[in-house]
Amino acid sequence: MKNRSNFLNILIILVGLILASIALKILLSLATGILYLVFKFGIPLLIIGGVIYWLTNRHKSPRR
Repeated sequence: MKNRSNFLNILIILVGLILASIALKILLSLATGILYLVFKFGIPLLIIGGVIYWLTNRHKSPRR
């Protein structure tokens, strides 16, 4: 391992932390966008599907 000055070690750590911060920001924005789409479209589609299922099975007579 090369001998580096303390200033260079601190600079490398700072650059690494900044890059990690940018990567986390991108990943969290993608996850937030996916959750937004799930709640915006997925839940209403599940409700509509449940209502359609309930209405189509309501008229069938139960087997006894």
